[in-house]
Amino acid sequence: MSATMSSVQTETVTTETHQIRPQDKPLQHALGVARLYRARSTLQTTLGIISNYIVFMTCIAVSQSPAVSSYLSPLAARMLYVLSALLIASRMRALENLIHEASHNNLFPVAKLHQSLQFLYAFPVFRVVDDYRRSHSLHHKHLGDRQRDPDIVRLYDLGLDKLPEQPVWYLIGLPMTGFLTYEYLTTTFWDFWESSSSRLSKTLYWMTVALGVAYTKSYQGFVYYYLIPFLVILPVTRYWAEISEHLGLDLRADLGSSRTNIGFIHRWYMNPHNDGYHAVHHLCSQVPFYLLPEAHRILMKDSEAYAKATVISYGFFETFKQMVTVSRRQSEMGAEKCALAAKEHKIWGSDGVSFGGIRLIALVGKQMVPGKMGIGFTRYDLGLDDVMKFKIFNLC
Repeated sequence: MSATMSSVQTETVTTETHQIRPQDKPLQHALGVARLYRARSTLQTTLGIISNYIVFMTCIAVSQSPAVSSYLSPLAARMLYVLSALLIASRMRALENLIHEASHNNLFPVAKLHQSLQFLYAFPVFRVVDDYRRSHSLHHKHLGDRQRDPDIVRLYDLGLDKLPEQPVWYLIGLPMTGFLTYEYLTTTFWDFWESSSSRLSKTLYWMTVALGVAYTKSYQGFVYYYLIPFLVILPVTRYWAEISEHLGLDLRADLGSSRTNIGFIHRWYMNPHNDGYHAVHHLCSQVPFYLLPEAHRILMKDSEAYAKATVISYGFFETFKQMVTVSRRQSEMGAEKCALAAKEHKIWGSDGVSFGGIRLIALVGKQMVPGKMGIGFTRYDLGLDDVMKFKIFNLC
């Protein structure tokens, strides 16, 4: 897919090549409702961008203010810095969420502005909209595909198919090791500089930042208020946010393949700019971030199929619990169903494939393919002969 092809074009092509079946009427009704909320607003986007920079400047100003520090004990001053660093990291995550929106051309009515203004939200966190769009379009097109969905590929590379067996390690231990920072530096950060996309503009941006830091001699401030939030806190925040989107859900389903995380910590820290309304987003990716809550509210009221299928979490630890318990249930179901499939088709011995310590056999027609458990059901799982008929395309 061309890097310059907009996500609108991508999803239009998908819709045109997909034949809607009679039993898809509930899906089409939900989709019709979501499509009512596709209007772009430059004002809303501008306010969203500005709000992040206001938080950045406020945290630095308050944390560095002599008037404030004079009233604080050394311990309280350190706690104030930690709070400031957490808030700054959350706004960095917010910028990443805006990149996600830009990849779908959801920020501005004029498509070319998403590229022209990426210095406001993409370059500060070492991203390029075109490169992100190229990868993210594959996620929507091949949701749950172990080989072609880059987001799912990463979860497997991190070992999250073993989440039911080692939940504490994968939810708490791994993020605290610092490995996620190393992973980021050797993948996304490296790709930012290696990619030819927007080479001149991104280089000029970071040269300007470097010269500004050098001219003002604000090296310490840059370390405390940019590098530490960006390289220490943000990777953990990003990890928790990303694994909570699909982990443990039925990735074959038209509805219910994405979790809606709308608790306080989700909305204000992990998933800013309404990124937690992921079920609406995967139903219709053209709903901009400022309309996602309203679209979700109306869908819960007017679409029985959406309301029934959507998995909602209102708390940080509730999300963790959902991921672990559902993944364990899937593993148990997978072992039982694959055993039945093996017996029915008289397949024994070494034909199975092991994931997460469970021997699995999955069939598409009569062709053997690897089964995938722990992260979520995919269209290749559980010996379903007609599983390729499941639609996991974004139809909006």
